[in-house]
Amino acid sequence: MFLKLSTMNNWLIISLLLSVFGFLKEIRPSEPFVYEYLIGPWKNLTEAQVNQNVYPVGTYSYLAQLIIIFLITDLCRYKPLIIVLGLMGIVVWSMLIWSKELFEIQILEVSRD
Repeated sequence: MFLKLSTMNNWLIISLLLSVFGFLKEIRPSEPFVYEYLIGPWKNLTEAQVNQNVYPVGTYSYLAQLIIIFLITDLCRYKPLIIVLGLMGIVVWSMLIWSKELFEIQILEVSRD
């Protein structure tokens, strides 16, 4: 009886931790300011470039990545995926700060989700 309860508690703890991680990953307080940052003097992109060339790339790439991420999650389990997502967050913010060209910003949009 204790073994079953302990195993169930492990799954409950893992599920709760994954849920908290997913929730915290989706909280993006800086998201409303990214558009202003991209069209401002820091990146020097026009509104048309951001709306027509940057954001659609992110939207369509997210759709394609969803299938791949679900398959990788099932194969590798969750720990490696959490580490990779954390590292990708660092890469994305570094690219947001240091990239200058439109193509680099499009790559940023692909790797952001």
